[in-house]
Amino acid sequence: MNVPAPHLLVVAAADSTHKSGPGIPDAVESGVANIEALPHDIAQIPVLQHLSDVIPAADLIFGGAMLLVIVIFHATGVRIVTNHVVRRSLVILVRPTAWRADLLMSGTVFMLLALHLLEIVIWAAALVYSGLVPDWRTSGFFAGNTYTTVGYGAFVLPTGWHMLAPIIAISGLFTFGWSGSVLVDLVGRCQKIKDAAASRKS
Repeated sequence: MNVPAPHLLVVAAADSTHKSGPGIPDAVESGVANIEALPHDIAQIPVLQHLSDVIPAADLIFGGAMLLVIVIFHATGVRIVTNHVVRRSLVILVRPTAWRADLLMSGTVFMLLALHLLEIVIWAAALVYSGLVPDWRTSGFFAGNTYTTVGYGAFVLPTGWHMLAPIIAISGLFTFGWSGSVLVDLVGRCQKIKDAAASRKS
């Protein structure tokens, strides 16, 4: 009677265990399935469900991108206006007069007004080209009222896009606050010109 060697029994037992258990490909497939299920599981978290109900992803992505565009556009415009104010105020201070200071102030206010109106046009264009608002007149009225935080009147964005209106209002709050800082600097410079003009007369 032939008895197998002990080391052959161990190898045979290990080989049979390997064949009966799950293989590496099965383990990989199971891991991939678990990873793919993660987004669905994460979406089921109550906090994230409520957050997506309050601010849908579409509103957040589209509105956030447009907010960045508006802020960058406003930054460029404010830099142009500020450079103009600095240059003109230095020139006027050489021969200061009150009327030239008033002219500088009124011209700068008009430039800031034009900048904000252009930003309303950008919002209106985004609403029209995205198909959220049917025509330019309605889009301009809606964008202007919302941007200035007056309110959006009778028109309401389509279902699923309602949170875009507060984002438009937030962009207006940001830019108007920025313009306010420019006006504070402008008033100081114009007053300096008027003081210099008054001292020259005396």
